[in-house]
Amino acid sequence: MLVHHSLSQGEARAALEAGLAAARARGVVVALAVGDRTGEIIACERMDGAPARNLKHAFRKVFTAAEMGRDTSVFGDQLRQRGGDLVQWGDPRLTNLPGGLAVIRDGEVVGAVACGGAPSDVDIEIARAMAAATAA
Repeated sequence: MLVHHSLSQGEARAALEAGLAAARARGVVVALAVGDRTGEIIACERMDGAPARNLKHAFRKVFTAAEMGRDTSVFGDQLRQRGGDLVQWGDPRLTNLPGGLAVIRDGEVVGAVACGGAPSDVDIEIARAMAAATAA
Protein backbone atom coordinates (compact mmCIF):
# COMPACT_ATOMS: atom_id res chain seq x y z
CA MET A 1 0.00 0.00 0.00
CA LEU A 2 1.26 3.47 -0.86
CA VAL A 3 0.92 6.29 1.63
CA HIS A 4 1.15 9.87 0.43
CA HIS A 5 1.21 13.04 2.50
CA SER A 6 -0.22 16.38 1.51
CA LEU A 7 -0.73 19.83 2.95
CA SER A 8 -3.93 20.23 4.93
CA GLN A 9 -6.59 22.92 4.70
CA GLY A 10 -5.22 24.40 7.94
CA GLU A 11 -1.70 24.57 6.55
CA ALA A 12 -3.04 26.13 3.36
CA ARG A 13 -4.91 28.81 5.34
CA ALA A 14 -1.78 29.55 7.38
CA ALA A 15 0.22 29.93 4.15
CA LEU A 16 -2.35 32.35 2.72
CA GLU A 17 -2.35 34.46 5.87
CA ALA A 18 1.45 34.63 5.85
CA GLY A 19 1.43 35.54 2.16
CA LEU A 20 -1.13 38.29 2.66
CA ALA A 21 0.87 39.74 5.55
CA ALA A 22 4.08 39.61 3.50
CA ALA A 23 2.40 41.28 0.52
CA ARG A 24 0.92 44.06 2.67
CA ALA A 25 4.31 44.63 4.31
CA ARG A 26 5.84 45.11 0.86
CA GLY A 27 2.97 47.26 -0.39
CA VAL A 28 2.07 44.97 -3.31
CA VAL A 29 -1.24 43.60 -4.54
CA VAL A 30 -0.97 39.94 -5.54
CA ALA A 31 -2.75 36.63 -5.89
CA LEU A 32 -1.78 33.62 -3.79
CA ALA A 33 -2.40 29.91 -4.14
CA VAL A 34 -1.65 26.74 -2.20
CA GLY A 35 -1.88 23.27 -3.68
CA ASP A 36 -1.70 19.67 -2.61
CA ARG A 37 1.04 17.23 -3.57
CA THR A 38 -0.37 16.91 -7.11
CA GLY A 39 -0.61 20.67 -7.65
CA GLU A 40 -4.38 20.84 -7.31
CA ILE A 41 -5.55 23.96 -5.49
CA ILE A 42 -6.47 23.70 -1.81
CA ALA A 43 -6.93 27.43 -1.17
CA CYS A 44 -6.34 30.73 -2.93
CA GLU A 45 -6.80 34.44 -2.49
CA ARG A 46 -6.75 37.38 -4.89
CA MET A 47 -6.20 40.69 -3.14
CA ASP A 48 -8.48 43.58 -4.03
CA GLY A 49 -7.13 45.22 -7.16
CA ALA A 50 -5.10 42.23 -8.36
CA PRO A 51 -5.91 41.32 -11.96
CA ALA A 52 -7.46 37.90 -12.58
CA ARG A 53 -4.40 36.90 -14.60
CA ASN A 54 -2.32 37.03 -11.39
CA LEU A 55 -4.43 34.24 -9.91
CA LYS A 56 -4.10 32.21 -13.11
CA HIS A 57 -0.32 32.59 -12.88
CA ALA A 58 -0.36 31.55 -9.21
CA PHE A 59 -2.35 28.41 -10.11
CA ARG A 60 0.15 27.49 -12.83
CA LYS A 61 3.08 28.13 -10.47
CA VAL A 62 1.58 25.83 -7.83
CA PHE A 63 0.97 23.10 -10.39
CA THR A 64 4.48 23.36 -11.83
CA ALA A 65 6.26 23.38 -8.46
CA ALA A 66 4.34 20.32 -7.26
CA GLU A 67 4.51 18.43 -10.56
CA MET A 68 8.22 19.09 -11.12
CA GLY A 69 9.18 18.81 -7.45
CA ARG A 70 11.14 22.05 -7.47
CA ASP A 71 10.73 25.80 -7.44
CA THR A 72 9.49 27.30 -10.69
CA SER A 73 12.55 29.53 -10.99
CA VAL A 74 14.83 26.47 -10.74
CA PHE A 75 12.69 24.64 -13.30
CA GLY A 76 12.93 27.67 -15.61
CA ASP A 77 16.70 27.93 -15.20
CA GLN A 78 17.15 24.23 -15.94
CA LEU A 79 14.91 24.51 -18.98
CA ARG A 80 16.92 27.44 -20.36
CA GLN A 81 20.27 25.74 -19.63
CA ARG A 82 19.37 22.79 -21.80
CA GLY A 83 17.80 24.93 -24.52
CA GLY A 84 14.34 23.50 -23.89
CA ASP A 85 10.93 25.08 -23.84
CA LEU A 86 7.63 24.51 -22.09
CA VAL A 87 5.96 23.09 -25.22
CA GLN A 88 8.19 20.01 -24.99
CA TRP A 89 6.49 19.00 -21.75
CA GLY A 90 3.06 18.80 -23.39
CA ASP A 91 1.16 20.38 -20.50
CA PRO A 92 -0.14 23.95 -20.83
CA ARG A 93 -0.38 24.27 -17.03
CA LEU A 94 3.41 24.34 -16.67
CA THR A 95 5.19 27.67 -16.31
CA ASN A 96 8.71 28.91 -15.74
CA LEU A 97 7.61 32.12 -14.03
CA PRO A 98 9.35 32.60 -10.65
CA GLY A 99 7.27 32.56 -7.47
CA GLY A 100 6.14 28.95 -7.14
CA LEU A 101 7.77 26.81 -4.45
CA ALA A 102 7.49 23.09 -3.80
CA VAL A 103 6.86 22.22 -0.15
CA ILE A 104 9.00 19.18 0.61
CA ARG A 105 9.02 17.22 3.85
CA ASP A 106 11.25 14.21 4.44
CA GLY A 107 12.12 14.18 0.75
CA GLU A 108 8.47 14.03 -0.34
CA VAL A 109 6.58 16.79 -2.17
CA VAL A 110 3.56 17.46 0.04
CA GLY A 111 2.31 20.55 -1.79
CA ALA A 112 3.24 23.86 -3.29
CA VAL A 113 2.69 27.57 -2.72
CA ALA A 114 2.77 30.49 -5.12
CA CYS A 115 2.51 34.23 -5.44
CA GLY A 116 1.75 36.10 -8.64
CA GLY A 117 1.59 39.76 -9.51
CA ALA A 118 4.67 41.39 -7.99
CA PRO A 119 8.19 41.62 -9.42
CA SER A 120 9.79 38.16 -9.53
CA ASP A 121 12.03 38.67 -6.50
CA VAL A 122 9.06 39.83 -4.42
CA ASP A 123 6.87 36.93 -5.61
CA ILE A 124 9.63 34.58 -4.43
CA GLU A 125 9.97 36.32 -1.04
CA ILE A 126 6.22 36.12 -0.45
CA ALA A 127 6.11 32.47 -1.51
CA ARG A 128 8.95 31.73 0.93
CA ALA A 129 6.90 33.27 3.75
CA MET A 130 3.99 31.10 2.69
CA ALA A 131 6.08 27.91 2.63
CA ALA A 132 7.53 28.69 6.05
CA ALA A 133 4.02 29.06 7.47
CA THR A 134 3.10 25.53 6.41
CA ALA A 135 5.74 24.15 8.76
CA ALA A 136 4.58 26.11 11.79
